[in-house]
Amino acid sequence: MPKQDSQSSSSGYQLTAFLGDLGSLPFTVLSLLMIQGYLSGAGLQSTSVLGLYAPYVFIAYSAVILSFLSGALWATARGSATGRLATATIIFSNLVALSAWASLLLIYVAPILTVFAVTLLMAGFASLLWAERMMNRLAGKIDRSYWSMRIRITILVVFWHIAVISMMIQEL
Repeated sequence: MPKQDSQSSSSGYQLTAFLGDLGSLPFTVLSLLMIQGYLSGAGLQSTSVLGLYAPYVFIAYSAVILSFLSGALWATARGSATGRLATATIIFSNLVALSAWASLLLIYVAPILTVFAVTLLMAGFASLLWAERMMNRLAGKIDRSYWSMRIRITILVVFWHIAVISMMIQEL
């Protein structure tokens, strides 16, 4: 029996890693598209995806993924944390999800708030990584393979957010 559990755990990790890598691909593609427009001199205004302004597509995708990860943290907290740790993690995950929603509204106010929206999303990804790590550490559940993947993908996503923020600031 333990062999099956180990195989099941391994295939579960492989699926998680595959989906994590696949989920980071739109960040890379959208960022490279925006970099191409920026470096060509046409600017971010020239970049679109199916006729939609590429930075807004980036923000929308980022908000959806951040909300998904917030929900996953909530579910993990309900299943493995107890007491005050569970309560704090669930409240935190809800605040991050609400900040992702707020980022979608900020883009309609002013260009500088669009930059803030991307910054807010970036902070959300970094803070979720920190919160999940703290919760797992306090619960005594650290899986090195998972954390290696989680850190790698979060670094990539934060990097692309910084790139987009930099281009947006240059065009203000």
